[in-house]
Amino acid sequence: MSSPKPNPLARLLAFLSSFGLATIVLALLLLITFLGTLEQAEYGLVASQARYFESFLVDRIDIGACWRALALNAYWDIGNATFPLPILPGGYTLMAVLFVNMFLGGIIRIRKSPKTIGVIISHFAILFMIAAGAVSYHFAVEGNMSLREGETSDEFLSFHDRVIEIEKVQADEKAKRTALVIDESKYRDLSAGKGRTFTHESLPFDLMITNWKKHAQPRRDRDGSRGDAIDGYFIQEVSMLDDSGGALADEQLASACAAIVKDKKTGAEQKGILWEFAAAPWTVTFGDDKYLISLVHRTYKLPFAIKLDKTEQEKHPGTERARRFTSWVTKLEDGREEKRVITMNEPVRSGGYAVFQQTFDDGTRSRSGVKSSGFQIVENPSDHWPLISCIIVAEGLLLHFLMMLARFIKVGPWKFSISLILAFNAAFALAMWKLL
Repeated sequence: MSSPKPNPLARLLAFLSSFGLATIVLALLLLITFLGTLEQAEYGLVASQARYFESFLVDRIDIGACWRALALNAYWDIGNATFPLPILPGGYTLMAVLFVNMFLGGIIRIRKSPKTIGVIISHFAILFMIAAGAVSYHFAVEGNMSLREGETSDEFLSFHDRVIEIEKVQADEKAKRTALVIDESKYRDLSAGKGRTFTHESLPFDLMITNWKKHAQPRRDRDGSRGDAIDGYFIQEVSMLDDSGGALADEQLASACAAIVKDKKTGAEQKGILWEFAAAPWTVTFGDDKYLISLVHRTYKLPFAIKLDKTEQEKHPGTERARRFTSWVTKLEDGREEKRVITMNEPVRSGGYAVFQQTFDDGTRSRSGVKSSGFQIVENPSDHWPLISCIIVAEGLLLHFLMMLARFIKVGPWKFSISLILAFNAAFALAMWKLL
């Protein structure tokens, strides 16, 4: 008598929780980490991170860039060879699959007994770490702040979030600036032929947005044939690929749209083009009042201010390559001043925000002659989750190995393991207290 065929759902669960799937996922993670690290030399951190680690699929592999990063072009120059087919899953996809695999195999299906409690704790901690990455990807706010020596600021510009700002020009230059903000989610679906009107009781006009493009620039309508031209210019969509065919990083894109303001009383219209890289906002006048309308990256406010006191660049001996950027800053909060040092990989953390050293300018690039620093600001709800998960992993594995040792030397496993773990934690806490 033949055995019944396995249930399809049971077969799917067995596959998703299998060691084989985990091995494949980990091997692919190793591969994309290797390729992404190599491409970072030419594309930079942000672009490589977006292509390999934050994507569902890796859109292309720049074999030439990887080849040059390994210095193999000294033996054989293959030029700008690329593999354009999206055959590799991205980091987002792989981590999602790994989460499902570990949850099913390492939590649900694993044999549960006192012998496996340490392993289960470690598996849970790894799931917690993957969840921290997902929370960071979806909810973290990242941006940059640029300061010259002597300057102070408590605001930073988002890398990715774009908004339309409407600001009334104040007669008193010292008056507090306020602006109405329209989030990008409200207008990014407004391609050519679509429009949406925004209104507010404090404004003497209604604002219509239309013809939005993710990456574009205004072009002159030289022959006057464009029906969508405004003041002799129209919005020309630009490719979102670089010269080598790779996708441009989001912060390199310049979105644009057409704007129409309509006087609430007279119905008179004024038209303009909003462009992210415009030198100045579009100005509209109603009576004695002027309004500035601009398409910009969203501005976020910090709960404290940063003053750049001094910044320096350290180079590798005998080269012009930067080794380290360091900024000496003063953190201003509630009337208190605190001197801090920000350097590469050593941020300042306060109030749920982390301030990283990102760029340095000795005054040559800006042509100002004044040194400046660029800081990356990150507000991440899961900032400390990876540290917590690493501690739990260590505790779980320590418990597992101590219980195995206790059985080998034939002593009570629980009493032996817990007492040693408590002693280890006390010693670790004392060492950290002495270091800090």
